[in-house]
Amino acid sequence: MKLKKTIINGMEIFRVKKNVMNSEEIQESAKEALKHRPLKTWKNELKKQKANLVLMNDEGQAYQATTFIHKKNIYAGIAPNLVQAYFDLAFEQIQYTDKYADTFHYISEIKFDEIKLVDHNIFHRFIQYRISSIIFLHLSVEAFINYIIPEDFIYTKTEVSRSNKFQTQKTDYNKDHIERWISIKEKIDEVLPQIPKINFDPTKNGKIIGRILEIAKIRDEIVHLKSKDKESSMYYSKIFDFIASRDLMEYLHSVKKFINIIENDFLKIVTIKEDNSKNEILIEKEEYLNIGVFFQITTIKKERTILKIKKWKGLTKEDEKLKAVLGHLTLMDKMNIIDDYLINEESNYFVIEIFKSKEQIK
Repeated sequence: MKLKKTIINGMEIFRVKKNVMNSEEIQESAKEALKHRPLKTWKNELKKQKANLVLMNDEGQAYQATTFIHKKNIYAGIAPNLVQAYFDLAFEQIQYTDKYADTFHYISEIKFDEIKLVDHNIFHRFIQYRISSIIFLHLSVEAFINYIIPEDFIYTKTEVSRSNKFQTQKTDYNKDHIERWISIKEKIDEVLPQIPKINFDPTKNGKIIGRILEIAKIRDEIVHLKSKDKESSMYYSKIFDFIASRDLMEYLHSVKKFINIIENDFLKIVTIKEDNSKNEILIEKEEYLNIGVFFQITTIKKERTILKIKKWKGLTKEDEKLKAVLGHLTLMDKMNIIDDYLINEESNYFVIEIFKSKEQIK
């Protein structure tokens, strides 16, 4: 599947002149430091998460590193920019759900007039990815706003006194208080315009703010579910209507535009090119379109296999034989032979991506 990805940068802490780490002065300082605190001591502190690790490249850029322990081994890597990471997770999952929606055409069954029933396994995955994308979209906005608030910033909030409507009271909020107690709407409408060097006018960006607030509201509804009772059926219906039916890509573009207005090119999108030549099965003639191709797939020991069906004359997505053959994917999913699948129509081919878990390819 062709996916677009967000460029995720490392968390840069500081930078120095190129190759400064190779200077004699730095090398001697490092040796002296190890005399006072041997490498073994640093290793033990890393295991106990009591030490901070910084990684530096040849260009002099220093990045915050993160470590974790797995089977007694210590692994380290450059910590990602979390705003970009959250946004990319949402972006990836929205793209997957769009592919799931295309897939439903080939595997659904007409049950009630024109209502097409989708197998619950793949439909649940569709809903799960949509929920996850909504939550990560909200997280990317919330984290970005918190990220751009200066450490020493004070937000002064003026409110009408509760005891006397002719009096006002002012409350000062520091960065920590803003993050904890101010709503996302107030952060956008009131806090951002007060931050020095932030060029964002809420009155000129009503549409994108509206979508961001919709995402915030539905996220809250998802997280704070009501108890199951007679009055909650309509409540759940509204939640699932938003989750399943809204064009989440529009909301994602609004989030991207909001962030990039405030910090130019903070979010950059690239297209990932894939080489699928080694895991493709190509069907070019009608006589080969049968269940036998899936028997072949069960023997392939790969996590991802691509089946391409060439569009010969008369073959459309409404073809009953095509639907019947592809319908076997639902059965394979239920039997735990495959982990997931996606069906997509291109100009000259129907492309089916089939995924297996590590357990399924043993």
